[in-house]
Amino acid sequence: MLLLNAAFDALDPSWFDADPAPSTAGSAQPSPDEHKRLRRKISNRESARRCRMRKQRHLEELRAESARLLALNRDMASRVGDLSHRCLLFRRANHRLQVESAALSRRLDELRRLVFLRQVLMVAASPPVASHGGFGGVGCDQAWAASLIM
Repeated sequence: MLLLNAAFDALDPSWFDADPAPSTAGSAQPSPDEHKRLRRKISNRESARRCRMRKQRHLEELRAESARLLALNRDMASRVGDLSHRCLLFRRANHRLQVESAALSRRLDELRRLVFLRQVLMVAASPPVASHGGFGGVGCDQAWAASLIM
């Protein structure tokens, strides 16, 4: 408030008047009403100056935040692009491994079947054991083993 009083005392009151109307002829001191009005003008101007400064600071903060968010957005977009590329590479590798796994499973099934057939053929090629009233004989076992092969 002292600053305001000092500013008021240093200023010429006629400077603030839009339409200078002489208050009292030759009087250097303004009337109490004019004094209040001038104080209010000075106070309002100072308040407006502070408001403009706050607004300017806020605008600068918003610009800085905008620049920060734009940089963050660019960084995130770059990371998403990198991750998408890596995901594509993993999908391709996964598909290749699935195809390879299916081929190996088929090959394993073939090998198991071959091992089984060899065992059957070895049993069929072994000397005949006495038949217990079945179809009997080696011929039947060999025919059965041959049908498994096909």
